[in-house]
Amino acid sequence: MVTPYALGADVKGTHHVGPVALQSPRRWPQQRLVLAAGLGLFLYGLYHGAWLPTGALDSPLNPIKRAFNWDEVYAKPGLEYEDCYAEFNDGVPLQCARLELPMDYWNGTTNATIGLAVVRKPARVPVSHPQYGGAVLLNPGGPGGSGIGLLVGGGDAIRSKIDTIKAGEGKYFDLISFDPRGVGVTQPPVQCITNPALAHTWQVRLMEEGVYEASDAAIGRLWSMNQALSASCSLPLPYGIPDIREYVSTASVARDMLEITERHGQWREKQAKILVDTICCGNSKRPTAQQSDHDIVQRTRYQAGTEMLQYWGFSYGSYLGNTFAAMFPDRVGRLIVDGVVDAYNYKRTLWSDNLLDTELDWNQFSYHCARVGFPTCLLANETGETAAEGVRHRVLNITQSLYHNPLPVIGPKPEVITYSDVKGLIFAALYTPIQAFPYVAYLLAGVEQGNGTEFARLLSIYHDFQCPKEEALMQNIIPLRNKSSGPLGPDATRAIACSDGDDQSWVNRTVFDKYVKELNKSSPTLGSLWSGLRLACIHYSVRAHHRFEGPWKAKTAHPLLLIGNTADPVTPVKHAINMAKGFEGAVALTQDSAGHCSLSTFSNCTVHHVRQYFQTGILPPPNTTCTADEVPFGSRPGELCTDSLETLEAKKQHEVLATALHRSGMSRAGTSMVADVAWPWQG
Repeated sequence: MVTPYALGADVKGTHHVGPVALQSPRRWPQQRLVLAAGLGLFLYGLYHGAWLPTGALDSPLNPIKRAFNWDEVYAKPGLEYEDCYAEFNDGVPLQCARLELPMDYWNGTTNATIGLAVVRKPARVPVSHPQYGGAVLLNPGGPGGSGIGLLVGGGDAIRSKIDTIKAGEGKYFDLISFDPRGVGVTQPPVQCITNPALAHTWQVRLMEEGVYEASDAAIGRLWSMNQALSASCSLPLPYGIPDIREYVSTASVARDMLEITERHGQWREKQAKILVDTICCGNSKRPTAQQSDHDIVQRTRYQAGTEMLQYWGFSYGSYLGNTFAAMFPDRVGRLIVDGVVDAYNYKRTLWSDNLLDTELDWNQFSYHCARVGFPTCLLANETGETAAEGVRHRVLNITQSLYHNPLPVIGPKPEVITYSDVKGLIFAALYTPIQAFPYVAYLLAGVEQGNGTEFARLLSIYHDFQCPKEEALMQNIIPLRNKSSGPLGPDATRAIACSDGDDQSWVNRTVFDKYVKELNKSSPTLGSLWSGLRLACIHYSVRAHHRFEGPWKAKTAHPLLLIGNTADPVTPVKHAINMAKGFEGAVALTQDSAGHCSLSTFSNCTVHHVRQYFQTGILPPPNTTCTADEVPFGSRPGELCTDSLETLEAKKQHEVLATALHRSGMSRAGTSMVADVAWPWQG
């Protein structure tokens, strides 16, 4: 299991001796982006009702010109791709399409359709090649996370974990992801507050209210603000307009994935015929000399009604994957769920068993800070040994000092660092401790000295607001949104999560206050923050026309692989083990690390089992535990790095993917309701 934090009583030197020479903020650009993604989720998504850290996909940081425009991509019955996002893929274009699908699959309540935004990263080989392994669908979590964002930002890194590494043998996969119905560039979007300035005003107001314990009046104000917002977001649409909010349940998204799988089969057959015709005309070479035209046609033939799903889903994406497996067990080819949600608890709209291992995760901060010492961790003692308990006391003192005396930051953009800001910072950091913990130590050491400049830079991402001209809005920033797309905010997250779960209108203030106290007992670090997820649904009255209510049990065509971390802040490994019991032959793989989902920490062992599963279908032995190949704060000073160049590159790709995952939705539920981006089991 994860190494427990040192329980020493050495509290000597809890405060540093003299001023610490804080390093230049230029050292922290990546960490700032990761925490911005998470903190934003916390600060805004939190009390709107989003699951946790997904980041601002259209952050004004590093705007980039682009020509591709989703508004010019029309929905069609099949996958008709066009080039897109080449500027984010080393000049090699991805492929984008809109898929026309029914808004209502089951009840015949409307003939309206949706335009599902789909993106494909082509395999390294054509569909006619004997090493072509088909398509793997991806979901980053949320609910409400952008699959488009995940593949644009992390496609190469995902490929590095599932494609064959043996020349001449094994499989190469297409990667496909999508913005789920109601989300991002899929049409129509779920939209509540359509005015960006008004939405930002709500964001700032919620951030300034802080956590429930920030004041005696905070919980009452947040209750009323949620009532105003959620009830307003439940108002009926004008007569005659199909209400997408009633059709965004996970059951509908699972059905959409089945359609994507079928349409990909049609596309594959069509592409193979084109390639065969090209070969026949003498304009191309066969992938291998041993293949005949008949072989290619037979291998790529569309199998109507029996095409098999290959899937990797994270966080909320585990709920989506498990729901697909329960609804369509005979259509499971390969299915990995990572950072596993307790489907039964989620279905009840409780979110009450997510924080079982949160404190284990946070304990890793103090343990590893003490392990590496000063100056690798700026909260370790400058002189003498450091005990984990000393670090914990120091962080507590810093946090408590802000409760009645927030830290003013003087400059061109004045700021104030509050108790709630630090709580949100810790919340966000728990998702990606490898990247975030050193930066948290840096920020808190600055606050301790009365220097909140770098912390203010982080907060300014959410406090700053400018009304851009429409042309600038359309032509800058990562092109994940266009004029017709919905905001990547908590609206879709709320609509999905609340309609997936049981109605909460019966919950009053007394019941909710008791609920908050229970969560605080489970996790003093995150309990009150996490309760905002349920709060967002109490006054939200839109119900799904159809939702899946379980059971999450089935004999699937191929067994599932479930993955959980031993110290995951919001999806305890216990859930992976328990959910695996419902699917015959499924295996739960444990990764011995902190952070949310296996991507939070690199483990060559885990990557091996993921690749092996996609390549061959072979599962790890039951009760397998993979060790981590990196820890927060890294090596002690003077320790030599023994990683090979191959391992260093693998860790780099892992970090890229972790960042893409969090920025696209993994944390949308918890932290999302915090910023303007999503919910947290992130995702």
